[in-house]
Amino acid sequence: MNNEVLIPGIAEFEKSPMHDAPGITDTYHESLKQLVLFQENGVTHFYGCPLDLDKKKNVWMSPVEVDDGTSYSYFQILYVNTNPQEALNDQTIPVSLLEVDEASYKLTPTEHPGYEQLMSQFGDKRKHILIRPCNTGMAYYPRPVLPSPDKSTTAEHLERLVLATGLREPEISVQLSKPSEHDQDTIKSGTLEITHLRKYAYEGGKVHSYGLVLDDDPWKYYEILTPRRLEKMSAKNMLVRIDSGCDIGQIYDDHGCDCREQLHTALEDIQNVENGLIIHIPSQDGRGFGAATKMETEGLKRGIELVTNRGKIEPVDTITAAKMVLGEDFDIRTYKGAGKVLEIMGIESVVLQTDNRLKIDGLAQGGIKVERKATNTSGANGSHRHVKAKHRHSKIYFGRKGKKS
Repeated sequence: MNNEVLIPGIAEFEKSPMHDAPGITDTYHESLKQLVLFQENGVTHFYGCPLDLDKKKNVWMSPVEVDDGTSYSYFQILYVNTNPQEALNDQTIPVSLLEVDEASYKLTPTEHPGYEQLMSQFGDKRKHILIRPCNTGMAYYPRPVLPSPDKSTTAEHLERLVLATGLREPEISVQLSKPSEHDQDTIKSGTLEITHLRKYAYEGGKVHSYGLVLDDDPWKYYEILTPRRLEKMSAKNMLVRIDSGCDIGQIYDDHGCDCREQLHTALEDIQNVENGLIIHIPSQDGRGFGAATKMETEGLKRGIELVTNRGKIEPVDTITAAKMVLGEDFDIRTYKGAGKVLEIMGIESVVLQTDNRLKIDGLAQGGIKVERKATNTSGANGSHRHVKAKHRHSKIYFGRKGKKS
């Protein structure tokens, strides 16, 4: 790998007062450099890794960032029945633009026809490529992408991406965005500045989505998901789930994690109590480090012979894989912003659905009274090894029944 690889934004970040995450070390910077397949004209294409889907689906996902010097965008390229090394600069492979309403598909049950439509893009045997512009998320820390109504920048960055990769221009746009409604509900608190209000269908009802930006926070964009309007909720004993974004699990239903199950379990529980919400943080993918290193750990978990010259390895658990890539500080997520959201809403006490001690500590430090409720996810989508490893090897997770934490 070329040692001259430059990761955009890192130099500016190191001079920033936000540079206090213990895991942002030379280990992380060197890992990022190793994971860059190529850089050209502001396009940084990371290797990525195959998704862990059903056996009949062969999909490789690569995170890509495009930076024009004044703004940047985050894309995911899905190589179906092929891979980046084989497909790049191959003008014979058809390319489509994949447009997905992220919040909607994270909320869509896997048995829903709309979700089956998404999975059908991966089901045939032909080689094809899908390029997905990401509305939110992060390729690597500290570059969160916020939702923007400005489509022109995304279009310009897409042209730059296509030119740099040598792929064909997208011939069709596959629009899988489920219908959502602009939410006309009002919020009593004038201090909660909402950037968008939407309603999504869920399990025969509605989920209200409130998006807001915290400028002085490293994760920037937060989404509040709840079946009830915010102003109708009680300030005490609110059931809360702080949910980190996970595109491969929550959108593509990758079997390597239980993130989709955690999100949907929380929504079901909140519907039952009717006084609760989910604080969803899209840019906290990969335990806060982003999708580029996250995809590397996914490969290590399955013992895939990777392109970063590690050679053939035996499969390892999720914690071991994270440490191999990132070192001992493999989780840099912080929850001060989530506590700030609750504080702005006037919430005094919560029942926090989590197995992660850091989430409890983060809210408690903000003066919010916290009682814990276990997530009790089972890894039903095939991610049981991932779930067991978290609780067995990491001190930040509460142990399962009969096991030490």
